[in-house]
Amino acid sequence: MRSISSVLLIGVLIAAAIVLYLQTERATTGLEAVEQVAVQLREEGVEGIAFDHAGAAQMAEALQMLVDAPDRITDHVADLRTFGETAAAWARQAPAPSPELRAAVALRGAASELRSYALDNDAGHLARARQELDRARAGLAGEPASGTAATEAVRQQLDNLQRSQQEQIQRLDEELQR
Repeated sequence: MRSISSVLLIGVLIAAAIVLYLQTERATTGLEAVEQVAVQLREEGVEGIAFDHAGAAQMAEALQMLVDAPDRITDHVADLRTFGETAAAWARQAPAPSPELRAAVALRGAASELRSYALDNDAGHLARARQELDRARAGLAGEPASGTAATEAVRQQLDNLQRSQQEQIQRLDEELQR
């Protein structure tokens, strides 16, 4: 009787090990597929440049000064456009996921929100710019993002593409206000 239960127990353990192995393989394959999707989500038409940590920190300071003095934002729309373009180039070159990509996308977002504020003076844009600057600082400090690396990579790339679309709309709105 003991030998039968021992054989059964060994059989159950082997089956459990096989199931765990197959689930691990499936999860690994799934994560690799998600990482590949993140690479394919890169913005087209943007020439990538190496991330400049010091330049990004200076950009964050300049953006913070504008958040703190919103009456000056309309005088700096061209600078905000340049900041967005620079951050887009950093994002294009940065690995996904990475603190550099996180910081670049957040800086681009902050610049975009301030451009939106220049168009409509909605205080919600200032609040979102502050949030983006917090994310940028966390990325510059090398703090890990929430979530798995694969999902964070896709989220960062989608956020970057969303900012690109928002900037195109802003360009049109800015042209219409001239």
